[in-house]
Amino acid sequence: MFAELSDETLLFFDVVGTDLEGQAAPLSSKPIVIALAGGYGFDHAYLRPGLDDLSEDCQIIYVDMRGQGRSSDVKLSSIQFERMADDVYEFMKLVGIQSAFIFGHDSGSFIAQKIAMRHPETVKGLILVSSSMGMTVLPGKEEEGYPTPFLKDRTEGELLDIAHNFYYSPLPLTESQFKEYFNKVGPFFMAPQNGEMFASIFNYVTAKIDVVNHYRRLVPFFNSHGKISLVKTPSLVMSGVYDWATPSVGSFMLSKKLYDSTFVEFKESGHYLFNEEPEKFKSIVKAFIASHN
Repeated sequence: MFAELSDETLLFFDVVGTDLEGQAAPLSSKPIVIALAGGYGFDHAYLRPGLDDLSEDCQIIYVDMRGQGRSSDVKLSSIQFERMADDVYEFMKLVGIQSAFIFGHDSGSFIAQKIAMRHPETVKGLILVSSSMGMTVLPGKEEEGYPTPFLKDRTEGELLDIAHNFYYSPLPLTESQFKEYFNKVGPFFMAPQNGEMFASIFNYVTAKIDVVNHYRRLVPFFNSHGKISLVKTPSLVMSGVYDWATPSVGSFMLSKKLYDSTFVEFKESGHYLFNEEPEKFKSIVKAFIASHN
């Protein structure tokens, strides 16, 4: 399904779960979770294995951001975190949602943070996974000794060169370079014992190379440190201890800055904890939603 925004951008969205629950009158509305994918312009497909089961108690609405996934192409310059936060706000108004829980993973969590800053009245709660206040917000004295994983602790040689090129080269990646990074480095985003599940989960994920390269320029400039403490929305922040891409210390620091936040570490997970420890994830998220709905 598509929703047309005021600038004629078409946002693709998919719904899992009914709006109403109950076998007898009066029926009650389920809480709504709007799910935002992360990565570098990925669509939402990789979220589905871990989040779909939440539809037992919630209605899950997956939204592909502008220019990404199945949503319509746009000028790359319009793909900004503030603009995408406003897109979600406009989308909610278009489909008649007054307020919802906002789930964001990785860079999707940056959009979720912006929604809570810019449109707090629409957010019942934030669910932030593999998040941070930005790459430039570094640990301080309070975080000294906090365990921080590195990719170099798990591999060496060519794979490190491929990853370094993705994150630090000023040159745009070619399609073949991105596929090499995705296929070879991708499994290392999971905890060591979970790497084999990467291929099956990401088999149907789409990414557009021009959007990938745009995100490589965009993500390093995100910084919510100065304003995130103003967010009063109840928040659940979760991180996997094997996540070297967005280390737990960043999520820990973010949770401390938020006014009303719970921080949970997943001991057997990397970057995709909702797929790596799905039962624990589901239990924690359901409890959070039930307590704040």
